[in-house]
Amino acid sequence: MEPGRAEIHAEGSAQMAQAASGGVSKVPLVLKQGGTAENPFIYDGRGLTVDLGIDVTDGDWTKVGDLWTSGGPLFGRSPVAAGQLAGLFVDEIPLSIPRDLAAEARDPRRKEYCYLAPASLKPGQMGYTEDGSLYFRWPLGKAPGRGRVILPPKLGTSCVTIACSYIVVRNITAKYAANDGFNIHGKWVGIRLENVRALSNADEGISAHDDVELSVTEAEIAWNGSAAGGVADVNRCVTSYSHCRIHDNLGAAFYLSGKSHAVTDCLIFNQERDFVVTQGAAVTRRGVQWAK
Repeated sequence: MEPGRAEIHAEGSAQMAQAASGGVSKVPLVLKQGGTAENPFIYDGRGLTVDLGIDVTDGDWTKVGDLWTSGGPLFGRSPVAAGQLAGLFVDEIPLSIPRDLAAEARDPRRKEYCYLAPASLKPGQMGYTEDGSLYFRWPLGKAPGRGRVILPPKLGTSCVTIACSYIVVRNITAKYAANDGFNIHGKWVGIRLENVRALSNADEGISAHDDVELSVTEAEIAWNGSAAGGVADVNRCVTSYSHCRIHDNLGAAFYLSGKSHAVTDCLIFNQERDFVVTQGAAVTRRGVQWAK
């Protein structure tokens, strides 16, 4: 049976919202207690790790070299749509789900649900059989059976959701979300992330949407599975990133299509692309280092 997941809602009194004390949490964190522009609320995780991964290494796998196939759908889940998210991790490394575009052309009703056959997969890719079984090839650098196989939680689950204005969130690591490590929707302003780590999430590490105003400093954003980027800030949001490290994400380091964005003194490495800028977004870059 799949592990059940409640949520931690840090709201109400200041004492309750500031009560994080490190350790590992296996449930999502929802932050709803904000402050004011003059006195923002501070949520200090003090080293807290929100880790939503489910270890399925010892599950019912058929193992043929570097190709492993599950004995039926994992936890009875339906296949994940191909093309955007990672569906599985080997240790920190996200496994992409490539689309079989030729099969989609033959059957447009199955758009995003046609998967490459096992024989066509490259290392670090995965797909699904007709009965929903999952198959994958171990990524390069990971010997089969010598790493943990990690399944994200149910689709759409983020590690940390921020739903308030004027809040500082610091010293938290977000890992193995089915959606984003840090997710913000709405018209919230005055949000600041300090010294956070967004690692190995199925979609983005950090993602701001709608009219959010967000600043991020001294973050590490790595091994996230989104085809867009480790960071994806969209719609009409206004965001800034300074002194961050962004690396080893499947998409670009930054995917920016909001109103305006600033990236300052950040280090990007082990990325095929540094920036994708769309929808006429205004982007200022200063002191950004990109080491492929």
